[in-house]
Amino acid sequence: MIEPSFMDSLKKARTYGLGEFLEIIGELSQESTKKGVIDRKHKELITLGIALAKGCHRCIEIHTDAATRMGASETEILQVRKVALYTQASPEHRHGELWTAWSDSWREFSLSKGCVDRRCRELVGLGIALVQQDSRLIEMHTHAALEYGSTPEEIFEVMPIALLMDGAPALSQIPHLVQALEQAPEYIAQAA
Repeated sequence: MIEPSFMDSLKKARTYGLGEFLEIIGELSQESTKKGVIDRKHKELITLGIALAKGCHRCIEIHTDAATRMGASETEILQVRKVALYTQASPEHRHGELWTAWSDSWREFSLSKGCVDRRCRELVGLGIALVQQDSRLIEMHTHAALEYGSTPEEIFEVMPIALLMDGAPALSQIPHLVQALEQAPEYIAQAA
């Protein structure tokens, strides 16, 4: 279960101004490369997914090389590329047949066997959703990551990675991430 003080800190961050955001960005960007609950290889795969979604060719090259140095295979890197493609192909409008078809297709891909486990695929998707500032996808990937075994700490560890790649726009998504976690059936059950 997530520490109440950590959750309180995230909620407090909702009220910060630009100065506080810039200070936090500096601190959290340093955290993104440290050892944490997500190992370095998976952090690089998440970062690579974000780089792909942002279309930053230099970032893609840097994080492909870093992921490879951390032990990621070509097949794992290819699967992260597929996650980025799926996430970028999500329909703008979250209602109707197109959304249902996309959502079903994503779930089928996420449930398929592969060298990148379901939990990591959802964390990559979450990182991309954070930099795309897409609250619906933040909620979807947060809930699915929990469903596939992620802890709240792992989910929140994606935030510094998104900050490293996107800065203040990603930081502005903290309220959506907190809300998605608070509304997750798995989190509600743990808190009870």
